[in-house]
Amino acid sequence: MVLLIYIFLRNAHYYGNLPTGLDTEEFRKSREDNCDIFLTDINLTGNKHVKEICDKFIYMYYYLNNIHKERDTDNTITDEDCHFMNYWLNVNLKNDDMGAPICVNFFYDKLRSKDVNTFSNSAKLEEHLHEIESGNLKNMQLLYELYDTKQKIVNDMYGEDITDSKMELCKEYTKECHDKYIEGMKNCLNGYDDFYNALKDFKICYNYAVEWDPEDLKNCKSSPYFNLPNYDSVLERKQKKTMLIQSISTPLVVLFIIPLLYKYTPLGPFLRTKINMIKNSWMNSDEYGNELSSLPTDIEDNISDNGEYDIGYHSGINE
Repeated sequence: MVLLIYIFLRNAHYYGNLPTGLDTEEFRKSREDNCDIFLTDINLTGNKHVKEICDKFIYMYYYLNNIHKERDTDNTITDEDCHFMNYWLNVNLKNDDMGAPICVNFFYDKLRSKDVNTFSNSAKLEEHLHEIESGNLKNMQLLYELYDTKQKIVNDMYGEDITDSKMELCKEYTKECHDKYIEGMKNCLNGYDDFYNALKDFKICYNYAVEWDPEDLKNCKSSPYFNLPNYDSVLERKQKKTMLIQSISTPLVVLFIIPLLYKYTPLGPFLRTKINMIKNSWMNSDEYGNELSSLPTDIEDNISDNGEYDIGYHSGINE
């Protein structure tokens, strides 16, 4: 089961390419004024990067709120919309261009107070806002890119433009998707079980949408990276762990069993008999060696004794 916070990423291409059809000159002017007031309030007057985030976020919220108005009567932003906006704010407010990151909840609370009319929806976005842990955020960005690239491949494969440039572009997208998928799998070695399940879910979506296309007018399938690899770092790690446990446990089991066999089975007396025979053989060989080693000493002692006697004898005669 894929964790709910990842589900919205399936629509990454949609969220990342919201049309500007609901924008008007009046609305643009309103956003600019509200963002200027907002920047002054948080002591970031003149910060173009934060102002751009402010402008895009207001339009995003307005679009998602009003696009649902055309389809149903309750006029509410969906949970998936809220998850995406939380993700989007986390990515942009922690960007290196920010200098110092801004808390997501702080950003939204301050902005909402300056533009009550836009942020009046009953969906209560604030209940979905939170700081995303850096590792999870990195994985979410990677999954976002995978789904977005997958949709680009689909669009190219089914598009009417069959030029050489489009065919090359399709191959570039497949390589990008291939490499990102492997990168994601490697990230799973650090844990992130939910992300692992989300990656497996993505592969199913990719296979269904891309690999099963019967026509392939753009010749995308000629790319060596078209099929996602069967690489599964988590499965490999589990297999290696199992093999390691087996290699360690086998000698331990043998060491545990041998004393039991020695003590409680007929093999024990047999082994003891053999061990005693070998031990006695060694002891006998040692005794025999001691006897042999003593012989030269005895001979030397006798020679030494006789030598002393002879010297004394001749010495007496000379006298």
